[in-house]
Amino acid sequence: MTTYSSLPDFNDANAVTREKMHYPSGSRIVEVLYGAKDAEGNSVAPASDAEDGHGVFMAIKTDNEYRLLSWKHSAAEGGAVEYDDVLGEDPLTLLEENIKKKDAILDEARELMKNNDYDNDAVEAVLAKFAELPDHKTPKDQDLASRCSSISGRNKADKEKKESVKKNSEAKKALIDEAKGMSEPADWDKATDRMKELMELWKKTGRAGADNDALWEEFHAAQQAFYDKKHEFFEAARAEHIKIKEDIISRAAELTKEAASDFESIHQGLEALLEEWKKSGTAGHAEDERLWQGFQQIRNEFYAKRNELRKERDVEYNARRDAKKDLIEEAKKYAESGDYSRTAADRMKAINEEWKKIGSAGKRFEETLWKQLREAQDAFWNGKRSSDSARHEQWLENTRGAIERRKQRIENINANITKLKDRLETTASDEKRQQIEGWIAENEEQIKTLQEEIERMEKDM
Repeated sequence: MTTYSSLPDFNDANAVTREKMHYPSGSRIVEVLYGAKDAEGNSVAPASDAEDGHGVFMAIKTDNEYRLLSWKHSAAEGGAVEYDDVLGEDPLTLLEENIKKKDAILDEARELMKNNDYDNDAVEAVLAKFAELPDHKTPKDQDLASRCSSISGRNKADKEKKESVKKNSEAKKALIDEAKGMSEPADWDKATDRMKELMELWKKTGRAGADNDALWEEFHAAQQAFYDKKHEFFEAARAEHIKIKEDIISRAAELTKEAASDFESIHQGLEALLEEWKKSGTAGHAEDERLWQGFQQIRNEFYAKRNELRKERDVEYNARRDAKKDLIEEAKKYAESGDYSRTAADRMKAINEEWKKIGSAGKRFEETLWKQLREAQDAFWNGKRSSDSARHEQWLENTRGAIERRKQRIENINANITKLKDRLETTASDEKRQQIEGWIAENEEQIKTLQEEIERMEKDM
């Protein structure tokens, strides 16, 4: 394809330029006649019907360019003929044929596209033939190219739409299959969450063309079947849960029907039943509330009865506590009096027997009271043993030594605490700091124990 930005300069003042419209292409055809000579070889105006040896340059004007169609050189230039490398020896005829072919191709594509469900690939194949034809840059070529682009765009959009519809249809069918497969789940709560997710996925999935409504009906039916099955399952479960809770209520009533003295075992039994209740599942809000009220009433009645009897026992425990306090005070007086006679010793032994006959003063006080009695009795018997001067001196010496050893040990522990506190100041690790603080606390507890022992020893000396 040979093009010129302007007509060639033939250096001929007598050259003639002619233009005409080429309607099939919408372009103008330009002819330049040049190089005409008379018999004496002088330059003359070219004449179509004279043997003057003139040359003919013919081009088609497109977009301010001139595309060579044919060029018959003048006789002076040798008379050779050049043609467009695409259009050949009959350029205008071939140009018109190419335009007609392009028009026919577009008509064929439009005909294929009349059916809504046409073959997109077939249209692409037809339009591919359009691309194989040369573009001569004429207005008609440009118009046809624009129409071809429009048809191609419509075909591409239709193809993408069909692909989207197919993809959406497949996606919705997959959602339907999954929904249908959820009729007997192992976990209804998780399955319900998944069914909700499927619904959200359905909403986000585009339309599936003509089958969209039918697919929705199928999906909706699968959903409804799932929720119907779920309702049936939970109705059966509710009935079973009601049965379980009614059984728990019956066992609670049986457990508490007699005024037993072993309140702790009944309490433990009720606690075990309460744990069963927590695991028994729901029977629906109204039924749960009704059954719970029945179970709670049994528990409340038991604990009210237990509290009433406990108050009665507290009165008895208080009397026993007072009696034991009297014995403790008596033991303390003997220990403080320094009377280590047989009478005093016999009385101290008798106090133990009376203590046993009084009975328990309740778990809250019994251990403390017994400790106080033991301290008073220990003081008495220790004092009695030390009444022998020799033995007493030996005992004092031993006690002082024990006290000194404990004091020395306290000094050593204090030194160790000082070191640990120094380490604490330079330790960045929280875990290590907690460990050191634990060691310090243990050492301080040892000191406290040793000091208590020293106080007791010093008190006994």
